[in-house]
Amino acid sequence: MMSNISKAELKEIKRNLPDYKKIIEQEDSFIENGKYKRIFISVFDHWLTNEEASEMIFVDENLDELKARRNKFKMVAEELYKTTDIYFWKYKRNYRMVLKKPLNYDDVLRKCDFDNLWSQSGKRYSLILPEFSAIYSEEWDWTNIIWYTDEKKIVPILKIAENAGLNILK
Repeated sequence: MMSNISKAELKEIKRNLPDYKKIIEQEDSFIENGKYKRIFISVFDHWLTNEEASEMIFVDENLDELKARRNKFKMVAEELYKTTDIYFWKYKRNYRMVLKKPLNYDDVLRKCDFDNLWSQSGKRYSLILPEFSAIYSEEWDWTNIIWYTDEKKIVPILKIAENAGLNILK
């Protein structure tokens, strides 16, 4: 069960993450204006070539590797949950975006659905992290994105990712 957020929490989110809706919706013109920067969190230690991609991304038949990759991303979410306030979003009627706060870690697990993460899943969740002025978004191919406004503020997120065995790609 997720809870509604207070007006004070919404105000804090808007202060630390101006125009957060445009990032979540990946509005290209806004992204290109440079207010937000991005950095990538991946199971891979480098950008894959076309030849590497088909071999290294699609490990869905290798259950041990699949579980190991899922657990790395799960560890990031767990540590972020322990470290800071996390918010999720969803659309309500008329595509109105509403923010919700998990009441416990089980809410995070339900929303992120790590047990069903596979090579071509993505775009199921974004963790809104106002304390870090960042949005951590699940993407495709075992690589996620951190959208941020101040690189100094995301250092704790990067350390959490590295401690989970993930790599930082720019």
